[in-house]
Amino acid sequence: MTREIGIMKEQLITRQAVQQVLRDYGQQYKTHSWYAGVGFFLPALGNILGLFVPPLIVARVIDIFVTQGGISLSAVAWHVALFGAVWLLGESFWRVGMYFIIKMEAKGINNLSRTVFRRLVERDYDFYANNFVGSLTKKGLAFGRSFEMFTDTLVFNVTTNILPLLFVVVVLWQYSPWIPAALMMWIAIALTVGIPIIRKRSYLVALRHDASSRVAGRLSDSMTNILAIKSFAKEDQEHDSYGNHVNDFAAKFKKAADYQNLRFDLIMSPIYVATNVTGLILAIYFAQQLALQAGMIFTVFAYYALVPRVFWDMNRVYRNIESSISEAAEFTQLFLAPPAVQDMPAAKDLKVAAAGIQFNRINFRYSDDRREGYSFLRDFSLDIQGNQKVGLVGPSGSGKTTITKLLLRFVDLQSGTIAIDGQDIRKVTQASLRRAIAYVPQEPLLFHRTLFENIAYGHDEVTQEEVMDAAKLAHAHEFIAELPDGYQTLVGERGIKLSGGQRQRIAIARALLKESPILVLDEATSSLDSESEKYIQEGLQELMKEKTALVIAHRLSTIKNLDRIIVLDQGKIVQDGTHEELLRQRGMYANLWSHQAGDFLRYESLNAA
Repeated sequence: MTREIGIMKEQLITRQAVQQVLRDYGQQYKTHSWYAGVGFFLPALGNILGLFVPPLIVARVIDIFVTQGGISLSAVAWHVALFGAVWLLGESFWRVGMYFIIKMEAKGINNLSRTVFRRLVERDYDFYANNFVGSLTKKGLAFGRSFEMFTDTLVFNVTTNILPLLFVVVVLWQYSPWIPAALMMWIAIALTVGIPIIRKRSYLVALRHDASSRVAGRLSDSMTNILAIKSFAKEDQEHDSYGNHVNDFAAKFKKAADYQNLRFDLIMSPIYVATNVTGLILAIYFAQQLALQAGMIFTVFAYYALVPRVFWDMNRVYRNIESSISEAAEFTQLFLAPPAVQDMPAAKDLKVAAAGIQFNRINFRYSDDRREGYSFLRDFSLDIQGNQKVGLVGPSGSGKTTITKLLLRFVDLQSGTIAIDGQDIRKVTQASLRRAIAYVPQEPLLFHRTLFENIAYGHDEVTQEEVMDAAKLAHAHEFIAELPDGYQTLVGERGIKLSGGQRQRIAIARALLKESPILVLDEATSSLDSESEKYIQEGLQELMKEKTALVIAHRLSTIKNLDRIIVLDQGKIVQDGTHEELLRQRGMYANLWSHQAGDFLRYESLNAA
């Protein structure tokens, strides 16, 4: 029962995702209605002129041949000219129609690609913690590209066959209503038999798409961690693991393809043959009974061969539509629920004066923590005065980084308030909140761009001199100047060409340029050696001037001179004071200091105090 409910829920989500894709794609047709209208109509008209009018002309030539007992080129010269002119006009309509379709597709892909980026960047921290970047990239690109396949399928195989079908019915009706009626009967039979088979195949296609996304995610995960793979000599293991994912995809690809070949094709082939035989029999019968001209036999047979062939291709048509919509729906499905963190409808920009921060009785638990009644932070309160420099210390898992995520609204708390200068951060825009905070994370990730661009990212308009000044304060100018291309050096994906300490210095230089009233440093010197840390302390002091600073540090030497140090343990404040005050209390902070600095430094500090 539980499994059935799960399947039904999954099917509902899939339907909702497909409906959203159709709305997104339909909006592109609506926005560019002129291009869409001309693009869909002219190829349909071109099909009539290029495929269905020429048989009428040939039938007339046959009638002339039979009537006159022979034929000369001069007698049918006008028919030949008309044949060529009509066909050429049909081709021209196709080319003009495709010109408009291509313009519409280009504009649609442009808009949809921007939609992809906007939807991705609106997501919260947990979203990226639970999804492979490689898989997101694949699905995001497919969302835009699938619009092209979906539109092409509608143009080449759907709308361009509806108008010709009406044309065929009108022409054949003139001979006898039974002729188009029989044709429509076989079409109805083909649809009745074929559609259920195709629908059954959709489940296999969904499995194939899911396996394909896992292959992409696994490949991205391996390439992102290539250094770990090589350092542990795990190339063969990763190759085998990736091969298992590929094997799964290949097996599901084969199963879906076999279902099409052994089910649909075997059943539809006899129907297609029977339709053509029926058309030929009816043409001969009514030609005899109604004393119609011989050319009628050719026209009926030609139409019976052309029209059913279109529906013979309906498996391919359905497959293309299904594939394009399914791939796009994989992306859309991720965004059916609104972002966990979003601006309130009436959100205003944050106005910062003193830059005081207040955590007032907040409660927070991570979304993946299923412990009933448990909160990682419970009834947590902390008041930080404007321009105060506060350090956060404590063992791993004590809540230090969680506090910074809450302040930046990477995640939202369950109850309580966080305010800056008395303004609830949930009632201001996320953009204005984050503009007010310069954030240096524990593991700074750089763009695969130049060093100049990475440092200047902290300021919209900045000069080369200002970038160099920031780099000097962050103790980064020295190593940048030694590079062949200097500030124009590309740093590689995620800054892989730089050492951990160099990446950290670039991140600090970027924060220096941002000039925000609040500073958050999350283990900002964790990747630096002792000598570099000593030099960079000057940069950090410059960075913290006239700002409210929240500094997380594993190395206590980094924060010992701050105005205030908060000691956390299991989401609670266990100590609060200056470096000297906390050492006198001989609690957790003193123990941490002892472990890092040694008893000698500990007692020396106590005596000096």
